[in-house]
Amino acid sequence: MNKITVIGAGYVGLVTGVCFAQKKNNFVTVVERDRKKVESLLAGIVPFYEPGLDLLLKKAIEYKKIVFVSSLSQALLKNPEIVFSCVGTPSLPNGDADLSAVWNVAYEFGQFLNNYCLFVNKSTVPVGTAKRVNEIILEELNTRNKNIEFDVASNPEFLKEGDALMDFLQPDRVVVGVNSDKAKYLLLKLYAPFIKKSEQFISMNVESAELTKYASNAMLATRISFMNQLALLADKVGADIFAVKDGMAKDKRIGPSFLNAGIGYGGSCFPKDVKALVKAGEKNRLYMTLVDSVEKINQDMRVIFIKKILKFYKQNLSGKRVGIWGLAFKPETDDIRSAPSIDIIQELLKQGARVLAYDPQAAKNIKNLFGDKIKFASSAAQVLSEVDFLIILTEWKEFLNFNVKDFEKLKDKTIFDGRNLFHPVYMKKSGINYFCIGRNSIEDKDQDSSDFFYSKQKVNEIFK
Repeated sequence: MNKITVIGAGYVGLVTGVCFAQKKNNFVTVVERDRKKVESLLAGIVPFYEPGLDLLLKKAIEYKKIVFVSSLSQALLKNPEIVFSCVGTPSLPNGDADLSAVWNVAYEFGQFLNNYCLFVNKSTVPVGTAKRVNEIILEELNTRNKNIEFDVASNPEFLKEGDALMDFLQPDRVVVGVNSDKAKYLLLKLYAPFIKKSEQFISMNVESAELTKYASNAMLATRISFMNQLALLADKVGADIFAVKDGMAKDKRIGPSFLNAGIGYGGSCFPKDVKALVKAGEKNRLYMTLVDSVEKINQDMRVIFIKKILKFYKQNLSGKRVGIWGLAFKPETDDIRSAPSIDIIQELLKQGARVLAYDPQAAKNIKNLFGDKIKFASSAAQVLSEVDFLIILTEWKEFLNFNVKDFEKLKDKTIFDGRNLFHPVYMKKSGINYFCIGRNSIEDKDQDSSDFFYSKQKVNEIFK
């Protein structure tokens, strides 16, 4: 049986521990110091929203495949083969990653290690972190006059919030950075049940693995910011960003992923990792100009969006009742870290507007942030019946169940859509003032149903 320890029951740690526990040969010990959190977890209650995670946690507890302890020293008494460090690495004010929790874990590991163990950084950490972790562990072992074999590896996570279980249980790739064959073998044996092809297991040196995580997130963020800047140009020149995306995505070298124009990205990963990559460049006297611009464009989208609202209302939102659909940074999560909704709400309140917000999962987190400064609706429909105009900030599927007639309930019949959920021409034809991203200048003559383009049905008939 593979005995695994996971340090931290946060998002990455809990998903990692619970998913490893699903395989029959694994036994998982999770280190979590917060006793109240552990009590909730033992009751099958997950402190954040991730579809299906609570059910898998209950299953792992029921089959006694996972236990919780309050310290790493307790976990090491069980002689685990592998310890995964999944502690937080938030951004510091200067954009660098705060590695204090990583260092603390390394010190404790060195202080209580008694048998060979593979220490794995799963947290997102800058290049060179594993090397320093290795040094700390050696220092602690030397202080104890112990000569115990160990390895330090990097195994970055690539989990999408809202789809993390599938990403872990059926990964497109597993990246490991190792410095020994023993470490590589242990990780290959552990991950073998999760992958279908050997080429999905990608082994490299530790530094390359650490950089791969940042490179992946920076690339995805770059695609988003590129499309958002292109969307601004589309509005200027009369293009439709949807059509542009379709024309680009059919190129196999480009593909469709992360090409949706909108108000920008948020969450715990992209903003933090983009900043950390820029900081890493500075430390090595290499200015990461492209990556730096990605973050600036992302923040600019929020400013441009609010300016569009202020322009329409002639710089006067005082007393206006504003409805917001969507508070989480993306659907299928309750995460509001770096969410566009935070910046938009702050500016609306500053302008004297009254906010009524709805989100199926993230309302509680926003309430913890804003308190009684804003009000919350129990449904998306309630918002429409009680506000002057609507702002859409998260593309929850339930919003697509509404149609033009529903929006006629808005007093001002006005919508500012940061996620391009509806067709601008149909909305405008029905008398709705509809502002979106990259589709504001298209006209009826540009649509498939006109003489200028074949309809999709007609195209299908031609190619039969």
